[in-house]
Amino acid sequence: METSSGIKLATDIYLPDHESIYPTLLVRTPYKKENVKSGAIGFVKKGYAVVVQDCRGKFGSEGEFYAFNNEREDGLKTVEWIKKQSWSNGKVAGYGGSYVGFTQWAISDQLDAVCAEMTGADVYDLIYPQGLFSLATAFNWGLTVDAKTTNPISPEQIQESYWYLPLSVADDSTYKENRFINDWLLHEKRDKYWQSVNHRGIAKGPVFSIAGWYDIFLLTQLEDFIIHDKKNPHPDNKMIITPWGHGPQALKNEYGGTDKTGNRGLLLEQFLDKVLSGKGEIKLEAPFTNHKYNFFIMERNEYVGSETWPPKGVKKTDYFLGERSITKTVPDNSAKLSFVYNPEDPYPSLGGTFIGMDVGPAVQNKNIERADQWVFESEVLDSTLTLLGSISASLYVSSTVVNTDFIIMVQDLFPNDTIVNIQEGGREVSLEPGKISKIEIESWPTGYQLNRGHKLRIVITSSWFPRYNRNLNTDEPTYLARDSKKAVQTIYLGPGHPSKITLPVFIPDR
Repeated sequence: METSSGIKLATDIYLPDHESIYPTLLVRTPYKKENVKSGAIGFVKKGYAVVVQDCRGKFGSEGEFYAFNNEREDGLKTVEWIKKQSWSNGKVAGYGGSYVGFTQWAISDQLDAVCAEMTGADVYDLIYPQGLFSLATAFNWGLTVDAKTTNPISPEQIQESYWYLPLSVADDSTYKENRFINDWLLHEKRDKYWQSVNHRGIAKGPVFSIAGWYDIFLLTQLEDFIIHDKKNPHPDNKMIITPWGHGPQALKNEYGGTDKTGNRGLLLEQFLDKVLSGKGEIKLEAPFTNHKYNFFIMERNEYVGSETWPPKGVKKTDYFLGERSITKTVPDNSAKLSFVYNPEDPYPSLGGTFIGMDVGPAVQNKNIERADQWVFESEVLDSTLTLLGSISASLYVSSTVVNTDFIIMVQDLFPNDTIVNIQEGGREVSLEPGKISKIEIESWPTGYQLNRGHKLRIVITSSWFPRYNRNLNTDEPTYLARDSKKAVQTIYLGPGHPSKITLPVFIPDR
């Protein structure tokens, strides 16, 4: 197939063995179209035509690959071409996850349905979630995919690349110049560059969205669905948030197995059968619930259903921070705690929401002895505590620098003293040195049950590296910054400065 600019895109067509006209599933991938063959054949047996295409500049397709930029232009031309074919009945849906899912969102105004699995429509929210640069995700994926096939870069080389200063030399120093990573570093704030790869809110057909609490796309995927459903409240719009992430888990957890976590592929098949062929129904049967939203509650190991986000059963509940405590009332005594944040020795990220190996839940005990953190723990829980949403923090802080980061980590302290991450988040802040300021930070959302005998553990620090790029505390552009300075971070607690967290406590309706 040829684009409007004359670039030939390698395209495979899979058709049923009887002559007729069919609805079409379109899969556009940067990961080699032949890898989709077995899945395509399965859909052909169900009566679909399947078109699988290498993205521009990848494997069999001509041109140069530049992440995200050409997917709308090339995708629109492909849909136009499909609809002109003798075997097409004019209906086209997208299929596939991650980057392949983005290629659906990019042309979702011309698709009859979108199957959005672990993917997003707004690239800025992937690369700069909450305004923080997703260093590990950007480099783990971007440095290797920037090739006709795959760049031969070892995991050790990528890990070394995180440390280069300025970050703009990391691509050349690791393997070769990477135009799109350099552009990501140049465009730290949302601007016209990012608007060109933001396709949120353009879909016209129904969307079936499958996300993961530990997935890199969680923030954008949730916002994508909320906005789409508000603009186009189709009865077949569905969203399921699973316990999964974008790679193998650091701490293996099956969450009760597929009997509890469900068969996501079957649901997508039912969705496509209904919206493309008018056959059957979307059966949200156990372990799912028959609601627009299904949220998996980790450690409870079941889905809860809702027609809204946030769910109606969530109560925002304040807890106040003491010297190492989390309490329901403001501590009687004032206190302050300080640590030194040194960008040359950033707080190590273990697990969490990035793309790569050892993602998701991870044992955090290696970081217990670090001095660059404030740690707060609840009393031992005498009943379960279920969190469903984002954990926010209102903190009274000061710093010795004008620009720095604060990160919140939400953790489960088990009775055997094992600490497992539930979720993280943070933001960059600008402060007047030495002046006490009130700041608001927030974790990504989660669905998690802390069980009886456990403790809720909250950690506040100033880095979570390499999940996020380290703030060098100099207020210089990331693309150019090469020098760093230490910062003394102080938090103020008690009656005059009631630093607190707000928990999204979910009360099950039963």
